[in-house]
Amino acid sequence: MSHLDSEAFVLRHVRQGETSHVVTLFARSGGKVAVLAKGSRKPGSRFGAGLDLFNLTRIRYRPRPNRDLVFLDACELARDFGCLARDVFGYAAAAVCAELVDRVVPEGADSDEIFELLHAAFDALATTVPLPPGEEMRAVALCVAFQMKLADCLGIAPELTACVACGEADLSGAGALSPGRGGLLCRRCRAAEGGRRLGAETIGFLRESLFGELSAPLLAPRAPARGLLLEARSALDSLFEYHHHGHPGQLRARRFLDELWR
Repeated sequence: MSHLDSEAFVLRHVRQGETSHVVTLFARSGGKVAVLAKGSRKPGSRFGAGLDLFNLTRIRYRPRPNRDLVFLDACELARDFGCLARDVFGYAAAAVCAELVDRVVPEGADSDEIFELLHAAFDALATTVPLPPGEEMRAVALCVAFQMKLADCLGIAPELTACVACGEADLSGAGALSPGRGGLLCRRCRAAEGGRRLGAETIGFLRESLFGELSAPLLAPRAPARGLLLEARSALDSLFEYHHHGHPGQLRARRFLDELWR
């Protein structure tokens, strides 16, 4: 049986029996894949740090026809993101990004864009942790920006440049996000059709998240306000739920992050 080789990020692992793990990876070639790492729990395992959470690793695995799991034959650590463990907010943010991809991306969905998005998220966090006291909100902001860019990768990003009902380009005031319409409604159309109200600053943040650099929330002169982030995140949650990707608020990692910053 032929082997497949790829770079991959470690999203999740669970114990399998006394000596092994089932590891969920997101590979550059092959997308999300669950592998059986036999013997990975034994002392001195040949897999080493290559299977630690969030690490970038080079893997070789064997597909198993008509089986959910594949055998992991080898892995070699390509980049260690263990530094994220130095900051609880940075680690929690990385976990939110990893769990969101694990939850909403179908197994086998090959996407170089999502691979690069994960890389950008972990890299941005690794270069800024530990976050200074009082700046922890930036980790939440990065998660919201990540969720927006993931929506774009999945083809469900909302239209943010003009009202999807009437075409009005001046959205400087408050508007609304309509998941059913696929984008923003101006104030007038919102009054007629409804939708989730968004303030002007929230709309601006969502635009920056979609069109700007993922690292921007970590590097901006000021962290986004708490209320803005809650409003933006709630709007994106409704978008994901509308498109049958579940409600991201149910993610364990996000509930943990929320406990830290609320």
